[in-house]
Amino acid sequence: MVAEIQAGQQLCEMFGYNLDPTNKDVPQGWGHVTCGGTVANLESIWLSVEFGISSTFLQKVMEKYGIQSVGLGSLERQYDIEKPIQYMLSNTRHYSWPKGGAVAGIGSHNVVGIEADFEARLDLDDLDKKLQESVDNQQAVYAVVAIIGSTEEGAVDPLRGVLELRKKYQSKGLSFVVHGDAAWGGYFANMLPKDFKPGDPANANPPKQTGSGDGFVPDASLRVETQEDIYRLRDADSVTVDPHKAGYIPYPAGGLCYRDERMRFLITWSSPYISRAGTTESIGIYGVEGR
Repeated sequence: MVAEIQAGQQLCEMFGYNLDPTNKDVPQGWGHVTCGGTVANLESIWLSVEFGISSTFLQKVMEKYGIQSVGLGSLERQYDIEKPIQYMLSNTRHYSWPKGGAVAGIGSHNVVGIEADFEARLDLDDLDKKLQESVDNQQAVYAVVAIIGSTEEGAVDPLRGVLELRKKYQSKGLSFVVHGDAAWGGYFANMLPKDFKPGDPANANPPKQTGSGDGFVPDASLRVETQEDIYRLRDADSVTVDPHKAGYIPYPAGGLCYRDERMRFLITWSSPYISRAGTTESIGIYGVEGR
């Protein structure tokens, strides 16, 4: 368990989440390893469904009102929610997203595809249009996903723009979880300099070769837009990453990180034989998998 907790902390650090418990200005991050990206994406859907209805001050009554206890359909009937709540992401999405919507009870038809632009990135104009339709129709949105490295195209969605749109629509009474599907591209966060600052002109100037060139590794710098979108993963509510992809782990492995560690308590299941006095925190009580 210690190794897995440390791995989760390393992933959070890579994405820029706060790990300093003395820093009260931003939430403290938390992450864990899963068996693969599909399970990590499913867990993020499960969390956004709970997160959209629950909040910290309601945790004591979640047994009575939480979706995982009473069921999505029951709550929708109780509160006269006639229009299905939606999940939005680019049409370049991985198949695990509609599959996860089916498993979580949202329904694959309510995982709404957003058009992609000519660079295979999420079209912000189409997202803006669909969010406005949600406001006009009084139809809630669970989450909007920014894909950081699409499976087939390797494209990075404009996460900065997604975050700006959330702020815009919060002023109209619509808010939603922002998730980064960085299963493929997450590890490219390691290519950002430690002192990286968005908008810095130095970001557009990749380092030049010096010395004799022996052992020199050619620089493969990221586009400035890509750098800044990857940097903004620290502002996403949750992030999926696959160590078995760009992390070069030689066996199936996924990961899920939360910007606010308290989010994991919304999907916690405990068992008396899992936790033992004096032992490290058990990862098995969190998420889809039980270990």
